[in-house]
Amino acid sequence: MDIVEWLIKDILISRHFQTQFFYIFLFFFMIFAVYLAKRYRLFKFSMLLWLSVALIGLAWEMVLFSAGSRHYSFLAAAELLYHVITEGGPGLIVMTIFADKIGIIDLSEYKEGVKTRDS
Repeated sequence: MDIVEWLIKDILISRHFQTQFFYIFLFFFMIFAVYLAKRYRLFKFSMLLWLSVALIGLAWEMVLFSAGSRHYSFLAAAELLYHVITEGGPGLIVMTIFADKIGIIDLSEYKEGVKTRDS
């Protein structure tokens, strides 16, 4: 097999939802990302990031699924949406908050105001 054949060879990507603990970890990582977004008062900004990444992920997963390169072992529509929601957004949120925390970027203008109780 030469390099050209190797580069264009079809690859079948399949996952077994019941046996992959990685996706259980992603669920808890998603909860952690939402917690950080609320704690650092970047919830709306984080949800915008998450929506953007989810739309890109949805397009990618749909192309793979419709081309026959992605097979799901659970309920196809539910598993597709689970991948879209958990794979990109939480990592981007955590990375963005971390970058703000160590001073690489400044997100102070995107932070929500502190809620005060009117007496």
